Amino acid sequence: MHLLAYDYLSATHTPQIGLSRTATLIKSARAEVPQSLLFDTGDFLQGNVLGDQVAQHDQNVAKLHPAIAAMNALKYDGATLGNHEFSYGLGFLLDSLISARFPLVLANVARTLGPRPSADQTLLHPYRILQKTLRSGSGAKRTIRVGVVGFVPPQTAVWDRHAVQGQLHFRDIVETARDYLPRMKADGADLIVALAHSGIAAPDDPQVRENAVLPLSNLDGIDVILCGHQHRLFPDPAFADLPGVDIGNGTINGKPTMMPGFWGSHLGVMDLVLGPDDTGGWKIRHHHTDLRPIYNGVPQSGINETIAEAPEIVAAVRHHHQSTLNHIEKPVGTTRQPLNTFFALVADDASLQLVARAQADYVGRKLHATPDAALPLLSAVSPYKAGGQAGAGNFTDIGTGPLTLRSLADLYPFPNEICAVRLTGRDIVEWLERCAALFHRILHGLRQQALHNPVFPSYSFDHIVGLEYRIDPSQPPRYTPDGKFVSSENRRISAITWRARPIDPGQEFIVATNSFRASGGGGFAPVPPEKMVLETGEPIREILGDYIRQQGTVAVRPEPVWHFCPLIGTSAQFKTSLSAIERLATVPRRNLSLDSISEDGFATINIDF
Repeated sequence: MHLLAYDYLSATHTPQIGLSRTATLIKSARAEVPQSLLFDTGDFLQGNVLGDQVAQHDQNVAKLHPAIAAMNALKYDGATLGNHEFSYGLGFLLDSLISARFPLVLANVARTLGPRPSADQTLLHPYRILQKTLRSGSGAKRTIRVGVVGFVPPQTAVWDRHAVQGQLHFRDIVETARDYLPRMKADGADLIVALAHSGIAAPDDPQVRENAVLPLSNLDGIDVILCGHQHRLFPDPAFADLPGVDIGNGTINGKPTMMPGFWGSHLGVMDLVLGPDDTGGWKIRHHHTDLRPIYNGVPQSGINETIAEAPEIVAAVRHHHQSTLNHIEKPVGTTRQPLNTFFALVADDASLQLVARAQADYVGRKLHATPDAALPLLSAVSPYKAGGQAGAGNFTDIGTGPLTLRSLADLYPFPNEICAVRLTGRDIVEWLERCAALFHRILHGLRQQALHNPVFPSYSFDHIVGLEYRIDPSQPPRYTPDGKFVSSENRRISAITWRARPIDPGQEFIVATNSFRASGGGGFAPVPPEKMVLETGEPIREILGDYIRQQGTVAVRPEPVWHFCPLIGTSAQFKTSLSAIERLATVPRRNLSLDSISEDGFATINIDF
């Protein structure tokens, strides 16, 4: 839903995002060749407050969804769905898609299951055969039939359980593809393009069913894989060590593969040179992949804007864009202190604890007069905006004064729903050990070591408010960044207490959290149904807004939750916003100092343990 080059949370135009800029690259690429195809791999209906506005407030204003209007204007040849297409419910999804003037394919989601995937009653067409007349190098016209098939992570059934339970079934990507590929060949497909809303992971990665591109590429019949979901790029050296990956050729197990970033940041352009095969069909003789960014230069540090917004995309979105701007400036309260996530990965954080208090207040009221009300109540929260791959502007940064609906979206960007789970002390320690995989192993006595593992997403670093505990990054991690268990001997979490008393492994707690985490999102263990004590379907952002309205004015002094174990003569470095520099002395229980300003627009900060 990043349709325009506009950041609704900071209320600024930005050259780093937006289909409106990608559309200009699409026009240029189409002008380079006489024949081309344009595809999308999903997550186009949800992702920012514009998406929330359309789904929750504008449904009766205009039926044509602005994302579909923009894609119609660009004359897409096909698309599949991402997991976030299901986030607003099945009814909204189908109402939005009905206006699409391009094929939508999805093979592994069914209304009813058959004995095998190809016998399912699928939600959408599992695949389409696009017949194209092409002109060869000699000028002769030839016909080619391109088969297009789509896939989405089966974990969507869990992540969006509230929207799909009892209505849809999600099959394994590779199992489904293996069954459909021969059928597509029998239907006359000369080439098969997989639109996979999936990422790239090693065979032993615990999230390989979600990020299934590598095993998918092993299947005979697939010729090209266009993928997404990880918010990363391929080809990219970060994947070079995986088996079957050839970064230089842009292939995985010999299959041309492409993944073009996120939020419209890149256009992936894959050139295919085709020739006849021995059976009278077609094969790929040569290919070349090019990932074209919508901006030049370094983010936040001297961007050279060269890509203009396409006026037809701006026009397609204009009405809903203005409606969103009008809505998100409505006041909800005030804050007596700045709320930001500049230090959320190294210290207790007021912005997170505001959300934690709202969650705990809601859950406490809902569980009042139930047996679970007697159990200690904790609240788990994580920083969604803490730099990372999204750049040095990707931080929550709210000044003192008015809080608006835009502020709520800045504090809690996603439409996750509240839930509460009953866990033991042992469960909670394991949860925190998974979070502690954020940190590189820090060696005693060394200075300026890299603190954070860059492949670990900030949204997987939960603070569990209501407890106090220590994290020792000098110890080996119990889990890998992607959630794979390493060793029962590895422990980073220690001195964990509730109300100044050590918690017992068998002691039970109620933890207020979100639907994504409780369902296993982020590589965590999903909470079994018998441990789920509250699911109301209420969005956390709405709960946060109600809490702030009740308070009128909020003033959050962060309570102590976690700190690092002391490591004498040892320091590390992390990256944060330039706006954090003047606030280093305000961070309690941390010894921070500025090291440098990076070329990528971040401030590099030293932390002494």
